[in-house]
Amino acid sequence: MQLYLIRHAESENNARPPYMRVEDPAITRVGRLQAEALAQWCRTLKIDVLITSPFRRTLQTTRIVSDVAKPGEAMVWHDVFERGGCYRGHGEVGVEGRPGLGRSSILTEWPVAIVDHSISEQGWWFGRARETDDEALCRAGVVIERLIEAFSGTEKNIVAVLHADFIRNLLIQMLHPVADAALFGPLRNTGITKVDFQESRWRLDWLNSVSHLPARLITGVEW
Repeated sequence: MQLYLIRHAESENNARPPYMRVEDPAITRVGRLQAEALAQWCRTLKIDVLITSPFRRTLQTTRIVSDVAKPGEAMVWHDVFERGGCYRGHGEVGVEGRPGLGRSSILTEWPVAIVDHSISEQGWWFGRARETDDEALCRAGVVIERLIEAFSGTEKNIVAVLHADFIRNLLIQMLHPVADAALFGPLRNTGITKVDFQESRWRLDWLNSVSHLPARLITGVEW
């Protein structure tokens, strides 16, 4: 299995100060240009499976890639969302859980996708409390097991358009104890990290590549 972990294109939240965040932002005009550049790069890669999260910014990024690169399979997984889940508010108080997009809304954003059965018309987060950091790290381990169960022993190219904090959590689990992924710098919007799963272990091939982007389109402060 060759796994490409890609951060979504610039979202409206990425372009705003933290106190102006909304629970499920779209991508910006710059983000659309980033996604279009990413899609052209992905045309050179045979994508067997394209996976993304149920957040709007990942769906919009993935839709642009999918329309150009034509993956073999298109999937929305319920468990690869950004650290914390879907919530409104900022800081330690006044945070309110939100439902997240429902199944029909997800398919409006990406009509060809196979959506996990656990995602209903009532949304994928159901207004739960914000996920803790420990819960997010544990979830990354569950997702790694899901990837291994589904694709280990194959030569498939798996592209996953995800979120910066969650990609970092995946790398923390995958690369321990050889490397401390918590020390890696900011993961850029549409930055590509490639890991291979061989002989029951993960190997980092490259990290946070933005060679598909012109300098003016490189963004990705994490907060």
